[in-house]
Amino acid sequence: MLLVKTYVDRSAVHGLGVFAAQHIRKGTKVWRFVEGFDRFYSPKEFARLPKPAREYILQYGYRVDGEILLTVDHDHHMNHSTNANTCWRNGHIVAKRDIPKGVEITNDYRLFDRAFCAAFLKKARKRKTDP
Repeated sequence: MLLVKTYVDRSAVHGLGVFAAQHIRKGTKVWRFVEGFDRFYSPKEFARLPKPAREYILQYGYRVDGEILLTVDHDHHMNHSTNANTCWRNGHIVAKRDIPKGVEITNDYRLFDRAFCAAFLKKARKRKTDP
C-alpha cells in the first residue's frame, strides 16, 4: 500500500507511471505490504485463477520470494529504474533521496526477483529495438 499521496500519469519510462502528489523527503516510507489490501498468491493459488486474472496479475504483479504480489493501488504502475529513487529497507519501500512533487516514483525491479526482472528487462530491450 502506498503511504504517500500519488497519481498516475503518462511516463517517460514506460506507459503509465506513479508520480509524487506531494514532496517526499529522503527516508520517508513510501510503501508497505498491508494484508487484506495487498495480496500474495502462492504459485498453486495463482495457477487456479481464471486465465484473465492470471494475465492481469502477470502484467501488474511482482514476484517476491517465489510468491506473486498484487497491489491494488497506484503501486502496480510503478516503473523500473536502475537509478530508482526508492529502495527496500526494513519491510518498507523508502525514498532514497528527496522526490519532488510531480516526479515519477521508481523502484529497481531487481530487488524483488532476479529471474522475473531478467525476463522483464529482456522484453523491455526487445520493445525498444522493435520497429
